[in-house]
Amino acid sequence: MTQIPDVPSLQSAASGSRQSTDLEPSSAPASELEASEKMPLNGSESGMTSDLSRLASGVTNESSPLHFTINLIVSVGLFAAAIYGYTFLGERQRPLRSKPPKSPVTIVSTDDLRFHSGPVVIDVNGVVVPLRELRLAAEVAGRVVELSENVRAGRKVKKGQVLIRLDSTEYELEVKRLQALAQQEAAEENSVQVGIENTVELQSLAQKQLEIARQERERINSLVAQRAASASEVDTARRAELAADSALVELENRRRELTAQLQLVTEKRSLTQVLLERARLDLSRCEIQSPIDGRVVSSEVEEQSFLPTGTPFITIEDTSAVEVRASLTADQMFWIWNSRSVLSTLAASDPDQAGTAVSDADRINSAVSATISSVFGTESHQWSAVFERLDGVGIDVNTRTYPCLFRVESPESSLEGSSSRQLTRGMFVDVSIETQPNQLLFRVAESAVRPGNRLWLNVDGKLRIVPITIVSRAGDDVVVQVQPELDHLCTLASTRIIVSPISDPIEGMPVGAQTPSNAEAGPDKTGQSASPAIGDATSNSNQTNSSLRADG
Repeated sequence: MTQIPDVPSLQSAASGSRQSTDLEPSSAPASELEASEKMPLNGSESGMTSDLSRLASGVTNESSPLHFTINLIVSVGLFAAAIYGYTFLGERQRPLRSKPPKSPVTIVSTDDLRFHSGPVVIDVNGVVVPLRELRLAAEVAGRVVELSENVRAGRKVKKGQVLIRLDSTEYELEVKRLQALAQQEAAEENSVQVGIENTVELQSLAQKQLEIARQERERINSLVAQRAASASEVDTARRAELAADSALVELENRRRELTAQLQLVTEKRSLTQVLLERARLDLSRCEIQSPIDGRVVSSEVEEQSFLPTGTPFITIEDTSAVEVRASLTADQMFWIWNSRSVLSTLAASDPDQAGTAVSDADRINSAVSATISSVFGTESHQWSAVFERLDGVGIDVNTRTYPCLFRVESPESSLEGSSSRQLTRGMFVDVSIETQPNQLLFRVAESAVRPGNRLWLNVDGKLRIVPITIVSRAGDDVVVQVQPELDHLCTLASTRIIVSPISDPIEGMPVGAQTPSNAEAGPDKTGQSASPAIGDATSNSNQTNSSLRADG
């Protein structure tokens, strides 16, 4: 049974053959015939193909004028639409935009030029170090018989507190021995003194006997002259005189010997007294006390252990005061060395020394104060300090900075509503150094500092680029020093700081301050700010004559 094809298929086939039918109507049957002849005629397939060919031919022949008319109308419409779109839409004219005239003066935003008065705060980091550290050693040897419970690392000790006691039996016996020896020598000295006194008395008697023998000899000599005495009596009198004289000399020699012996005994007694004092000192050293108020850093002794002489057994750090070590650059040390706080003090007391105070580092350092601060959780504690000295003789070769020490007399801090905190060794803290500069400084906004530490100034409507040195920071502002110092800035009231960016800054280029009307006008419809009229720079510079002020 032959199937009739769908209508859309027939329509597509018919549309596909419209052009050939319209152009060559007589050739369509011949083509179909040739096609049918070339195709194999196999039963039902050949019949179906012939039926479709006949149906398509009939449809094409019947509807070709209508389709031709529709195609023509559609083509003309599309061509007309393309011409219309190209004419009215493709050549749309853009609106004309008028550019504002370019001003020869660069409009900038400015700020006041303020002088800085008061101290200059230099912020650095530091670490807490002990004021001094003592290592105690045993001055005498002995066995530890008593050990304080505070002889442990981290414990606090008080001045005069007994740390350890050594066995003092031997030293007590030595003291007793020397005391007995001193008493023996004292008795010996007393005996010699008595012998000297007796010898002196015998010398007095011998002297009298000698005088009597001399008088007897003289009397016999006078009798011999009168031929009343013999020569033998004269010899006897002379022998008696010589015997008395010899006894006197012997007693004198005895007194000298006793005097020398007394001196020897006195020297021996003095030596014994020295030894006794040394024994007593060794006895007192058996009890070792803490020489300062401090904290034990390390301990290397236990009870019942033996300590040789000179063995260090404990290390104590002084907690009465602490020091903070910080490294300062040469620029920061410049402001410490040129602080004028000492100058005013010396000028009031001795004007002659005020001129040389800058070079006197010791007097200047003692006048520079600092504040040490540290944060413990949510609490911020502060301590007062002073610049004490340089920790060394010069610059550190590794960091190229000056190692400085700040002394904190009271390591304990007090904070309202919280317990006190103490500075301990090894803490990292913030150090704020307050110096009194004796040079002209300015205070500007941080945004006004240009790359390379430059400052843009509006001086009488001209751009001036000056180098600066940043001294310190104060909130959102920075304290700077102009290099070289612009002395005329003190008198030019029209000098202001430029805070807005400039695309191509050139020294001496004309600049003008932005007026309030221009600032309030805002951007126009094109997104650009309205430019002021030429000549506003002069009026703006005149309006800022009172802008220069001192920051008090």
